[in-house]
Amino acid sequence: MYDGVCSGIIGSGFLWPIPVVLVFLIGLSMIMIAKNNRQKKRPIESSSLEILNEIYARGDIDDQEYSRRKKILDL
Repeated sequence: MYDGVCSGIIGSGFLWPIPVVLVFLIGLSMIMIAKNNRQKKRPIESSSLEILNEIYARGDIDDQEYSRRKKILDL
């Protein structure tokens, strides 16, 4: 009937898994990118607090200034 010619966009036979695999890989990559972006934000916040602690430990700022800046970072 078809004389060996594929029918439709996907085709008949062994080609149907290709779009399924592509959609799966695109979805997986989107999840990994989102997860990676969330992990990158955390060290920036913690490093800011570490820097503030170092400034306080050196005596460059007083208790009030330390408390004020820490409240800002906690937001």
